[in-house]
Amino acid sequence: MSHLKLQKLVFYCDAYHLAYFGEELVDDQFEAWVHGPVSRKLYNSLKDKSILYSDIAYSPIKGIDEDKVFSELSSDQQSLLKEVLDTLSSWTALELERATHREKPWIDARGSISIAEKSNAIISKEEMMSFYRKELTM
Repeated sequence: MSHLKLQKLVFYCDAYHLAYFGEELVDDQFEAWVHGPVSRKLYNSLKDKSILYSDIAYSPIKGIDEDKVFSELSSDQQSLLKEVLDTLSSWTALELERATHREKPWIDARGSISIAEKSNAIISKEEMMSFYRKELTM
């Protein structure tokens, strides 16, 4: 998948985890970039390996067993993440980008900044939790 799509999927996993469990999954802030929410840590880890729309190859992080990390989540957390990914992984990167552009957390973080202007404004985790909690109850 592309770096753009990965960023949006990680954002939505964190957003719905916040909404459902009241705590973040991703230990990073998301910035309201032109193409939607971006985790700077994730971006920095991939910036030399990808171009925005090109596919990136998976390479394990040295010293981290992803399966073990996932197994340490509760069954409810695992189910939520599977549901989010099952639902959104079929969307294209551009569909995910467009979706974030219509949602309050990204819009509010950008404020009066034009849609094409660069920004590193932080998307509020509290606003993410509130907005996506409402989405869960719809």
